[in-house]
Amino acid sequence: MVLSSFNHIQGSNGSHWNRLMRAENAGKICIVAIDAAKFVNTAMICNVYGDILIKPFEFNASSTGFTRLIKEVTQAKDGYGFEEVVVGIETTGHYYEDLVRLCEQEKFIVRIINAATTAQERATILNYTKTDNLDLMAITQSILHGRGQTSQKAIPLLAQLKTLSRAHRALVNAHSQTINYVRLYMDHIFREYQGSVELVDGKQVHLKIFSTFDCKSSLYLMRHYPHPSDILALGEEGLRLVSIEQNLKIRDQSIERLIRFAHQSVSKPKECLQAELLILHLKLDELELLAAQVELLKKEMEQVLLQTDGGILLSIPGVGVTTASELTAEIGDLTLFTRPEQLIKMAGTNPIIRQSGGKRATTHQISKQGRADFRAAVYRAGKSMNRQNPMMRKKADELKAKGKKPRQIFIALGNRLLRIAFAMMKKKQVYQPADPGGKSLQQVIASKLRTHEKQALFFHRYVLN
Repeated sequence: MVLSSFNHIQGSNGSHWNRLMRAENAGKICIVAIDAAKFVNTAMICNVYGDILIKPFEFNASSTGFTRLIKEVTQAKDGYGFEEVVVGIETTGHYYEDLVRLCEQEKFIVRIINAATTAQERATILNYTKTDNLDLMAITQSILHGRGQTSQKAIPLLAQLKTLSRAHRALVNAHSQTINYVRLYMDHIFREYQGSVELVDGKQVHLKIFSTFDCKSSLYLMRHYPHPSDILALGEEGLRLVSIEQNLKIRDQSIERLIRFAHQSVSKPKECLQAELLILHLKLDELELLAAQVELLKKEMEQVLLQTDGGILLSIPGVGVTTASELTAEIGDLTLFTRPEQLIKMAGTNPIIRQSGGKRATTHQISKQGRADFRAAVYRAGKSMNRQNPMMRKKADELKAKGKKPRQIFIALGNRLLRIAFAMMKKKQVYQPADPGGKSLQQVIASKLRTHEKQALFFHRYVLN
């Protein structure tokens, strides 16, 4: 009986390798193992039986070096009569990406090997030494055992969205870190600026001047009147005048607390804080620059997202441009998946199941064996769902009643969102809430897309079509 496709124990990637090995010309396949690096790559050429035909050699990470690699592969093909070339490349940072692209241009079959896989291959032979040659042996063994993933051509828009979303996340993290530095220096300059604990009705209550530390009015005062002496020099009338002139909209309660906390402050005199004041100004400049860059990237992400199938996720309450972009980018080409569980496993948010000997299966923590960036995006999405989606919040309350911890709840909600997203993007249907009593689709989209043109683009692409 001849099978055209296989239900392989390693899934679709194992099936692809199995088809290659069962073909008539399997013995005429050339195996090229490449250990990618920043400046100098190493490679080795074998046959499917593991015989080393060309010993490990180095080639530069340049067009000249790649030309040498092609020359060695061509000599092996001509000398041994090979008809097909399979290249195995270990995922080393981002250095392997150009090699994958160049090898695909040469019509080679490219198998991408996870670095954890090669580490396991070294461990199986009880060799804990790590050298370039041993890495090449491990890559070759991984290929011969059917490990790795056959490279798929990236969809340009999705690749662009991934670059934008990851850069946006890095800037958001840098923005948060800078805010922490601003908090640190304000503690030295005006200790009570971030609030003070006072007795209210016999209870200790933390009173804040501003509900949000980095709001417009707070940032203006930190830049121009950061020290308690500056606040006292302005006085209540001065603060009101500044608020009107700069359109800060400082509330009466905030003005009263600013004056009172300034009177009570235990901070050093202003002349003793010149270094802290200088660094505070620098950090505020950095914060302003990062905020502008984050906004610029978000606008670009919005534009690219609405050109992909992932824009449909904006119809889900609680899923904004950032969440939809990150999930769409990390999922990639959805045609490669047949079940949402494959996405969950790729993210590494699938629970580890332990079962043996007919005993009842038990679940433990998540596997964390997938992509770290995808896993972090799923966690953040679950956290957002808990805050902003009523149906998801109800599910979170059920999980909390069962004793689940917050992190477990956020992961569960993120996985639930992945299942919903998979169905929506596959069927090309906007979100249909179980409880239609909430906001209309027009209201949901209007709260996420800031211009009428982009709102119209959403409805034209995902609703009218």
